[in-house]
Amino acid sequence: MNTKSFIIRLPLMLMGVMLFNSCELEDANVNPNRPTEVPPSVMLPYNQERLARLNIGTTQVMTGIFMQYYEGVDNHPVQVQQYILNEALYVDWNWNDYYDGPMVNLKVMIELAEKEGSFYYAGIGKVLLANCLGNVTSLYGDVPFKEALKGSTNRNPVYDSQKEIYEAIQQLLDESIQLLETEYAGKKPASDDIMFGGDAGKWIKAAWALKARYYMHLSKKSGELDYNPAEKALEATANAMTSADGDLMFQYGYSASEYNPFYSYTLLNYILPHPNFTNLLLLTNDPRKNFYYKKKFGESTLNGLYFTSTASPSLLMTYHEVKFIEAEARIRINPGDPAAQIALNEAVRANIDKITGGTTSNETILSFQEAYCVLNGNFDQDLRTIIKQKYIALFCNIESWTDYRRTGFPELTPNTGGDHNQNPGGAIPRRFAYPQTERLFNNNFPATLPTLQDRFWWDM
Repeated sequence: MNTKSFIIRLPLMLMGVMLFNSCELEDANVNPNRPTEVPPSVMLPYNQERLARLNIGTTQVMTGIFMQYYEGVDNHPVQVQQYILNEALYVDWNWNDYYDGPMVNLKVMIELAEKEGSFYYAGIGKVLLANCLGNVTSLYGDVPFKEALKGSTNRNPVYDSQKEIYEAIQQLLDESIQLLETEYAGKKPASDDIMFGGDAGKWIKAAWALKARYYMHLSKKSGELDYNPAEKALEATANAMTSADGDLMFQYGYSASEYNPFYSYTLLNYILPHPNFTNLLLLTNDPRKNFYYKKKFGESTLNGLYFTSTASPSLLMTYHEVKFIEAEARIRINPGDPAAQIALNEAVRANIDKITGGTTSNETILSFQEAYCVLNGNFDQDLRTIIKQKYIALFCNIESWTDYRRTGFPELTPNTGGDHNQNPGGAIPRRFAYPQTERLFNNNFPATLPTLQDRFWWDM
């Protein structure tokens, strides 16, 4: 046999076979177990759980230390207790968990849903994406969005101004409401919607509630905008949920794979209840105190309670928050508005009922309201009262940090040891540090690296 001839002819034969059978080979190389497109019905519960996990996890632990719900006593929380945010660890992970987790996947889900005509999925996706974006910008300030979430096609997205981000949030929510209010023939979510079981009406009310929240974020900017944020927030609350039955929340399960992520923090005692917060609840004999922390072997602990059991919920937007927003909006528009008192009382009652499981008597709630929730028409005093009660009610929620930066309430004394290069002056931080990955690898990263005391747009 002519070996040389065989060597020359074999590649030619193989090329011919490959060209002749290219279509068949491409079809054969498609792995049915690795689909290139996942149906929105499969993506929805994943995105809901990922956002719920971020909502109750590391982010709120860090802001909760700032807001003195907790003391950081072990592991990374010790650094946060001194207002040190390691840009290569939790700050970086938190950023990437948002962008590479629910945000990019929600964008894909929305696009697929619109492509196949499943517009209810697109509407829900826009509500959740707006919530993600609202969380990210209230932590970091200017962030990428318009050019972000495109994978490898754009590794250097520009940073949108925070003003543009809030406009995008409101646009997403407006679009979600329009999609959810319209009847379509396309597929509708049911049990795959873990939060509302496919109830479009509840999603619409949740969208309005988020609109109210993000309008109120801009309370400092009323003089620069062509609208009054308080008026916009009040209008939105009128269309939001009317009871706790409409709360946007994720209920965790009981198996190890379904544990609430906050459970592990408190189980390991990385954080403990802050004495300032426990003293506040003790001095006012707050009906919720035994549901927020407890004494174990003579020491306070957070574990195994309303927010810290294996099956605790993650609360993304609630009826009681809506009523607190309404109360604040009303006194900003008219300090003497009597409906502000009604809204505040309803907010406190709804939260006590939710946290204590309806076990607190009407007499106890009324007594607490008469002692600590009375408005008198003085704007500064009433704002202090509303935000203080909201602070108690929004335990385990990053919104308390936003309220503190907006209003200065509740009045807190900064932790010791917080004066250093990253946080000059040692005051309670005003923002998160940007992640190391952005600073090193995004060519459009801001030229100046901000400290934790540098204020972004809505905080000035």
